[in-house]
Amino acid sequence: MGWSSYSMQVYSNAGSTWINETQIKAQSDAMHTILQSHGYNYINIDAAWNGGIDGYGRPVPSTALYPSGFTNLVNYVHANGQKIGIYMIPGMSPAAYNADLPVFGAPGCTMQDFVVTPLRTADYWNIGYKMDFSNPCAQSYINSVANLIASWGVDFVKFDSVTPGSGHNDTSIDSRDDVTAWAAALLPHNIWFELSWALDHNYIDLWKSKANGWRVNWDVESYDPGVSLTNWASNVRLFPDAELWWRDAGPGGWNDFDSLDIGNGAMDGLTQDERRTAMSLWSMSSAQLYTGNDLTNLDAFGISLLTNDEVIAVNQAGHPAHPVGAVTTTNQQVWYANNGDGSYTVGLYNLGSAAATVTVNWNDIGLNGSATVRDLWTHTDLGTFNSSFSSTSLPSHASRLLRVVTNGGTVTANNDDTLVKYTGAWQRSYNRGFGDYQNDVQFTQTNNDYFEYTFKGTGVDVITEKDSSQGNVDIYVDGVFKQTVSTYNATRLVQQTVYSITGLSNASHTIKGVKKTGTYMLLDKLVFSVATPIPINDTDAGITYSGSWTLNGSRGFGDYKDDVHYTSTNNDYFQYSFTGTGVEVVTEKDSAQGNIDIYVDGVFKQTVNTYNATRLAQQTVYSITGLSSGSHTIKGIKKTGTYMLLDRISFTGGSKIQYNNTAAGMTYSGTWTLNGNRGFGDYNNDIHYTSTNNDYVQFTFIGTGIEWISEKEAGQGDVDIYIDNVFKQTVSTYNATRLTQQSLYSITGLTNASHTFKAVKKTGTFMLTDSLRVTP
Repeated sequence: MGWSSYSMQVYSNAGSTWINETQIKAQSDAMHTILQSHGYNYINIDAAWNGGIDGYGRPVPSTALYPSGFTNLVNYVHANGQKIGIYMIPGMSPAAYNADLPVFGAPGCTMQDFVVTPLRTADYWNIGYKMDFSNPCAQSYINSVANLIASWGVDFVKFDSVTPGSGHNDTSIDSRDDVTAWAAALLPHNIWFELSWALDHNYIDLWKSKANGWRVNWDVESYDPGVSLTNWASNVRLFPDAELWWRDAGPGGWNDFDSLDIGNGAMDGLTQDERRTAMSLWSMSSAQLYTGNDLTNLDAFGISLLTNDEVIAVNQAGHPAHPVGAVTTTNQQVWYANNGDGSYTVGLYNLGSAAATVTVNWNDIGLNGSATVRDLWTHTDLGTFNSSFSSTSLPSHASRLLRVVTNGGTVTANNDDTLVKYTGAWQRSYNRGFGDYQNDVQFTQTNNDYFEYTFKGTGVDVITEKDSSQGNVDIYVDGVFKQTVSTYNATRLVQQTVYSITGLSNASHTIKGVKKTGTYMLLDKLVFSVATPIPINDTDAGITYSGSWTLNGSRGFGDYKDDVHYTSTNNDYFQYSFTGTGVEVVTEKDSAQGNIDIYVDGVFKQTVNTYNATRLAQQTVYSITGLSSGSHTIKGIKKTGTYMLLDRISFTGGSKIQYNNTAAGMTYSGTWTLNGNRGFGDYNNDIHYTSTNNDYVQFTFIGTGIEWISEKEAGQGDVDIYIDNVFKQTVSTYNATRLTQQSLYSITGLTNASHTFKAVKKTGTFMLTDSLRVTP
């Protein structure tokens, strides 16, 4: 994450003069003030920073651009808590060749010793000469350059004009040896190595083995000085690239989409919807977030895009998304990433020229069961949806970025999911036509090759093909051998469950399959079961707060239900009793927060740290599973930091019983009407409603808690809530837009006995009720 100079060099039509010492320091200062707290920390200087070569053929910085010395500039950037990058290309300077300069630190090596003869150019622009890396002097020369720039304090190298790619998708120039040499030279210095541009995907294995990132297309700039930094065409063309390259990104190396020019609408050449769509695509694809805007001239909307921490968290999670179906078949596209914990990141994109509805079906992304949906751009919980979610009338070139969390059920991870890790000589076979899940498998022929997959859940199934060419596979769960399974069958059988385990604690687990016998081992998909969490908001009456706690609502930071409780006093605590087998504490991490001591059933468990340099909402800071089935109490005590916050508590192993608004025990007083088949995402697709003040709904239940679920909408108002005829609170059901299956009131910690819930209409045109959830 950071900034690159090239877009502004083009836009300003000033070339190298734009990257002078004063300008770079100004960008560094602006980043420090505006973006750095959100994770941006690279200042990358593009082409034309150098002013010639030294006596050993190594590039030296321009003294005209950096009169105080380049090392002084590097130190300035470092003092701001940032890293700095420079630009390099393959080949040898003709001036170094003509002077036959010696190689620093390599006695006996001179430039003409290791140039390819007859002379050939090494880059797209025919600037330098190609080197012969079969001569060790060539590597010594690259080492000397890498050592020099490392001595300046450089942290990043953009290596441009890499071929095959860069307009030459053949080996007519071929800089693969240059890439290999530079990778070896930079590695000891821990300098990030980024390849550019429009690399040939046929050589991805080499790029992945040598570099930290690789550009997948041509420049994003529009090359329209003074008019625009970029344009829609240069951004939308990246969707097919994202589809082609997504499987190749992961820890150690990432797909580079070029500069993200969305910081100033007057300069970007994009509408607000297009700017948001670009940020969504970069983030979902785990592409490097480096903007090319003038950081001293960002507009408010651009800052809101670049500093949305929920969206940044998607990018930094490192789970590249991929489309449902082929992107070339429709302008209304659904992209998704399975996060391995029962949640998905989902992007809905309308790339067409007119407004359209875009729908994600849970089945298409591997989710079986209902799910809650959150809009990451607006920090809004949209409700629970049984089988799909639609964005109606999504404007042209607009998008939605969502977090979808299963409410229990199962999640399917295809064999090409980036969280499945393969060790050995695995290959992907696709378009097989045999009935595989998503029509592909991964396979290997080498014994002791294996796959691993880490997930959060209570069980997992390994599903693959059985065939006469296949044999035995050893299965491990959490490093413990479980059994040897046979994948042999005389005839081909696809999508066979060859191993299954249930009853795991609701925690992180790793399954591993190791090839032992047979010609082939295949993997088709993995299906894991997710426990149904019961979320308890920080406002729940069952939570006890001791000390000087304060409720802070409508924060807009991505909290559960948009509120937290906080205290600034050490030894203040919260406490909550629940019935279940596991519990987790979810809160914010931030630079103002510190340590919390956690107790379960009065026993100290651990001290958890809620500090983070930047704000992260809805973080699980403590979890425990495997408790005996029964009543337990969790307690958190503030120990250090300026603040301690609580957002929510979730427990598992308990159960809630959901009663639809049509359940026999519901009593309606007044002029209520049933409205069915609404198609808005209600529980069981219906609600009861009334337009008369003081009408009420009442329900008697046996249990320890109850939750009222209904719609929020512009035509609705206040509702008074009573438990056992005692007034509890007035809740607002108003919202400017319709939100279905909203938790409007909840209470826990009641005695396990008979209780009566009552909701009375007070204001608004309508009052609706959808369902009730009872905690036994």
